[in-house]
Amino acid sequence: MSRAPMLRALAICLAASTALAQAATFIGVASDRDGQGLPNVVMALKPLGTPAPRTEPTQITVTQEALTFKPYISVVRSGSSVVFANRDTVEHHIKSFSSSKPFEIAVHKPGATPPPIRFDKEGAIVAYCILHDWMRAYVYVADTPWTGISSDNGLARIENVPPGDYELTAWHPDLGQFKAPLTSKITVSESGTTQTTVKFEFKPRPIRKAPKTADGKVAMAHQH
Repeated sequence: MSRAPMLRALAICLAASTALAQAATFIGVASDRDGQGLPNVVMALKPLGTPAPRTEPTQITVTQEALTFKPYISVVRSGSSVVFANRDTVEHHIKSFSSSKPFEIAVHKPGATPPPIRFDKEGAIVAYCILHDWMRAYVYVADTPWTGISSDNGLARIENVPPGDYELTAWHPDLGQFKAPLTSKITVSESGTTQTTVKFEFKPRPIRKAPKTADGKVAMAHQH
């Protein structure tokens, strides 16, 4: 390799190393109105005053298993796609009434993998199974690579966030597709961990689950 290309490659490596060294960790602490840790909160950081860096579109899979969508909540970057694959022993019929992404996957048989659905617009999408009315899948579309979902203790951890000013968006499934998420402005420090608390003024509704037989097994034969 000649000197000029070698110097360019070295400069790129140094720039990447510097960016990684400066990247910090953000922790969002979500709580309900009683101050209890709130799981299933999507948090997204969008830089203020500059567009979020571009990333390649991805494709994820949301399966239907034991009359349940798995995962319950997904976060994708705008422009990415979701495959809704039937891994059950019964048929499903999925529909979204969300204004940001209405779609319908008509009755598809066990083992079927319909074509992927592309999500281009920011916001929350709720997918239902028309045949099993307790089944819900939530897809949150964010136009930023810095996202996370709070765990059972209410903590959402987002790694490798460059220092700077951001708009923090926090959304919970109980807000549905029409209620606005919580937003606030935060500053991510140059080193260490930045932590912010987000409080929702409600108690979360119980997540609906598939009916079970007397011996505790999922009633797989149940159909509408």
